[in-house]
Amino acid sequence: MTDPRSQSLSRPRSVVAAWLMVALVLLSLAYGAGSGFPAWPAGLAAWGAGVALWPRLDPKQQRFALVLCALGGIALVAAVVRGNSPAWAGLLTQNTPLLGMLAAVSFLQLVGIAGDEEARPLPRGARALWQTVAGVHVVGAVINISSVFIVVERLARSGRLTQRQAVAVARGFLSAALWSPFFAAMAVALTYAPGARLADVAFAGVPLAAAVLWLAVRTLPAPRAGEAPEFVGFPMHPSALWLPLLLTVVVGAGHFLLSGWSSLSIISGAALAIGALAVFVASGPAEGIERIGNHVTHRLPAMAGELMLFLAAGVFATGLQAVLQLDPWVLPFTRFGPLQAALVLAVMIAFAGIGVHSVVTIVIASAWLAPLSPDPTLLAMMFLASWGIGLSVNPMAGVHLALQGRFGLSAHGLARANLRYCVASYLAAVAWFFVVAWWRGVL
Repeated sequence: MTDPRSQSLSRPRSVVAAWLMVALVLLSLAYGAGSGFPAWPAGLAAWGAGVALWPRLDPKQQRFALVLCALGGIALVAAVVRGNSPAWAGLLTQNTPLLGMLAAVSFLQLVGIAGDEEARPLPRGARALWQTVAGVHVVGAVINISSVFIVVERLARSGRLTQRQAVAVARGFLSAALWSPFFAAMAVALTYAPGARLADVAFAGVPLAAAVLWLAVRTLPAPRAGEAPEFVGFPMHPSALWLPLLLTVVVGAGHFLLSGWSSLSIISGAALAIGALAVFVASGPAEGIERIGNHVTHRLPAMAGELMLFLAAGVFATGLQAVLQLDPWVLPFTRFGPLQAALVLAVMIAFAGIGVHSVVTIVIASAWLAPLSPDPTLLAMMFLASWGIGLSVNPMAGVHLALQGRFGLSAHGLARANLRYCVASYLAAVAWFFVVAWWRGVL
């Protein structure tokens, strides 16, 4: 289906934006490869693409981006007036590696994972529920929200998609943010928790994700009136797991062999290499090039919302950091341990519940807590929990809005259905913070 907003872009403008996104990926990769290449050229490419794609954003996205940029701009002016010299380069570099990784990971969507699931009958019952939630979790950890659409489109073909099915799929998908290197959440956590290492954060996130997945199934709402008593799930086959396993091996090997590369660049390089290789093997050189070209010219411009969100968040973060260098906020505590992480996470989830995106609260919390020199792994875990758990009750979360737009389900209804699950998952996260703090020696 063609995105109606794409009609507001001229063909030349869309092509220019697409190739600026490609430049963003390659320049970010060069920067993170430890070659001494600067980050600002990638930032210029990102802003160029953002300007070209501005008409593609819906009015709410435009207003949100303008508000973040305005707040960041006001903070920068205030800092300059009071004699501080802001890190102006941050306007180009704050979130550039993160954006390059997100665009690179999008190429994994070229790799088909559905296999012969299209022909399989839909399973029913408790096993089908576990299979669906775990399957969309693992596959979604790699190809992101595309996994949600693959699953729900198949489920909807057998009848109307129920709220219960939508909630189960969304929970399985969002919880992957607790550990997946290929999620925007991980890129944000590594960016705003200075010193955090991907291996440590992912290792700490997997057990919490397992507990949250268990809660996702155990707290699923009962069938509503008129719905089938048995859960109708997705026939996920083990063959669909080859891509997550291969990427895990390649990224792990990259960290061992490419010690001078940043974590985000290793992820970007692995995603590009495996995505391209899989396409050429499946389709041959000629068709493979055509498919990659179509991805560049159609899928990359479709990332306009994500692109402007993180560009605007970078402006906001740069301004906030400049102001806090002058007047650090008064903190209600003198250290950052598991109890403090629990309190801050509760506030972040509360803001998520009224529609504030986790990116905004992460930027604020990072700048606010910086004077305490928090343990980077514990801080990153708190950020991941605010995303993977907090977005479950955020009616403005992308997955909820997508399900509302495509199937007519209420985004607010989906968020409300996750309230009990969110509270239980929050308590599990708090308990896990104490374990992580003990492991990191900051208990």
